[in-house]
Amino acid sequence: MKAARAGIGLALLAGGLLGPPAAAAVDTAPEIDPRASRAAITVDLRVGGRVQGRFQDFDGQLLRHPDGQLQVQVRLDASRLVLEGPGWMDRSMRSEKFLDVARHPVIRFRSEPFAPGLSREGGWMAGELELRGVSRPVRFQVAPAACEAPGLDCDIHVSGVVSRREFGMVAYRVWLQDGVGFDFRVRLRQSGRP
Repeated sequence: MKAARAGIGLALLAGGLLGPPAAAAVDTAPEIDPRASRAAITVDLRVGGRVQGRFQDFDGQLLRHPDGQLQVQVRLDASRLVLEGPGWMDRSMRSEKFLDVARHPVIRFRSEPFAPGLSREGGWMAGELELRGVSRPVRFQVAPAACEAPGLDCDIHVSGVVSRREFGMVAYRVWLQDGVGFDFRVRLRQSGRP
């Protein structure tokens, strides 16, 4: 069973992620499996401690370019963010002074095209993050994979920290540090499967 799964995973990577498409246009490769993946956010307090949250609703897909490079698109539903801690913390994080969930319920990330080996070898993934209606270039770190078929047999781990000031989150400076951390543990599925 394990050998069969590894074979399917390698075939998907070789045929789906690594191989160039027959058409000359950008093609869709496997999607992010939201049931098996995890997306989290963290903000550090100035007096010690950390506010952590988990996105209950997110999705994404890989796009395959004719030259073999890949591009990832991720959509996070900030209105379905579950934060640890007291109610006032949850209200503050959702407020117009921070994530502004009422006006901007969706957070989006779109990477620049990258080599397929990035998910196995690790490295930097550059792209654009849209948060609170503001788009800024960012870079996330992709950790080296712990298996031969990342995304299928093990998580693809992507993380990074962005400056909240760059996205207009300038309130709460007395008790919140500037960095907002994002952490993704990604599993893939073939496009269109539940």
